[in-house]
Amino acid sequence: MSPLNALIFGLGLFFVGLHLVGDNLKALSSGSLRDAIARSTRNPLPRVGLGLAAGALMQSATAVTFICVSMVVAELLTLTAASMVVIWSNVGLTILAFIATLDIHPLVAFVIGGAGIVMGVVRRRSWQTVASVLIGIGLILLGLEQMSAGAAPLKDEPWFREALALAVSSPPLAFVSGILVASILQSNTGATLMIITLATAGALDFADAALLIYGTNLGAIALRLLLAAGMRGPALRLVRTEDLFCVLSGLLMLGLYYLEQSGLPLVLALTEAISADLTLRLALLFLLSNLIPALILTPLLPQVGRLVKSLWPHEPTAVAGQPRYLSPRALDDPATALALIRKELARLLLLVTGEPGPARDASEATGPSAAFEGLSNAIETFTSRLASRSPMSEADARRLHQLRSALSAIRHLEEATRAFALRARVPDIIASDLLLGLHRHLTELLATMAQALDGNDNTAILALRECTRIHGEPIEAVKRQLAPPAGASPEQSALLVDFEFVAWTLHHLTKILTRGQGPNTLPPPQLTPPPVPPTIPVTEGQ
Repeated sequence: MSPLNALIFGLGLFFVGLHLVGDNLKALSSGSLRDAIARSTRNPLPRVGLGLAAGALMQSATAVTFICVSMVVAELLTLTAASMVVIWSNVGLTILAFIATLDIHPLVAFVIGGAGIVMGVVRRRSWQTVASVLIGIGLILLGLEQMSAGAAPLKDEPWFREALALAVSSPPLAFVSGILVASILQSNTGATLMIITLATAGALDFADAALLIYGTNLGAIALRLLLAAGMRGPALRLVRTEDLFCVLSGLLMLGLYYLEQSGLPLVLALTEAISADLTLRLALLFLLSNLIPALILTPLLPQVGRLVKSLWPHEPTAVAGQPRYLSPRALDDPATALALIRKELARLLLLVTGEPGPARDASEATGPSAAFEGLSNAIETFTSRLASRSPMSEADARRLHQLRSALSAIRHLEEATRAFALRARVPDIIASDLLLGLHRHLTELLATMAQALDGNDNTAILALRECTRIHGEPIEAVKRQLAPPAGASPEQSALLVDFEFVAWTLHHLTKILTRGQGPNTLPPPQLTPPPVPPTIPVTEGQ
């Protein structure tokens, strides 16, 4: 194998391994990590630790950024808290550079072979995920070995020496070359480890390698510009905060380099004082290029937030029939995507208006019905795409099935309320006390359910489950209170039946969302009219 082929082959192995490690560690930990981030207190120290853990596990600050974007959009996390997690994830991902300095290469064959045997013999998904992580680590180390084997003889090739000499012919050009390498590889970690490999092989000296590493953080900005297209409000501001961190990192470290060249001992001298090993010194430089700007920005996050808001002030416009929380990037983290689906289902419940008429598809629907059909179809498409993604934990798969069943139940609920509203258009029912009373109760039930679903309040959902039970005391009390007078028309009696069917459909939805939790031990809530009378399209001639 030629030196160039060995270098490319090693680079390919490295990125395959990085992909395996990132995706499978995310599958093992992202749900619990997301919950830990959401539960983090006002104390900044837990968020620093969570940022370090997220970066170390996912090996991509961009991936952490977009997970936090989804949480900010879903109002599960404040922008300031998310900014701190994102900033410190840049520090956490540098751990891979230190792992590469360890002399564990003789174990590579045993790691890959043993993990491969586990994948072939053990069928449990959790074990296979762990095995995939180990295979990824082995491929990363094997890739670094191959890159090193290819770089050693390649540095003697005239064309390669000339290309490297041109790339580092001046400090600004070396800095820009680091940006380009990271942009092409779409990974500052991958670019840094390739630079360390070339320096270890003698193709780069320490100062030139340092400048290249300083530029790698800025290389990821190009990818985020594409991924953030169309974002507005807090989501865009969080992405721009990460970009600001990368710009500060690059310019700060470049400035420190020039100060050091003037004779002032700073970062380069510090690494030399710590270790004489070239590989370890460059790994320390990678750490410091992320740690120093993180320490500077952390106490200034409120001011940074105001600056970013002044530069990108536009807020997203909420459209009733379009998703507010769902985005393609959320598909990369199933736990976050499931939380976003739940919030969209709450919005869908608020669109259950009871527009008269039979069910229609999105192409035929108009007005409120069109908004319901549009959002309903968007949620269904998103859940289908999420179901086709892998890996997904068994718990997440069960939650996804539960939410898809809830979507189906909400569609049935919309059909039931349409039937109720259609019955309400009968002349002797329009504007009657019976209709107004029943509609007030239905509006209250739907609003309470939407609020409980949005806030993930299972206690409230369990209470509604009792409240909407067929022949249960709350429903029976409503029927007694609003019973039609003697001699009432059959249509008025049928309206009560339609009301009971809507309540039963809502009861079915609560059972789906609380499946496996048992009956509620709390007393059911009392049905009281909402403070603002609802509207219903029942005017004569509509």
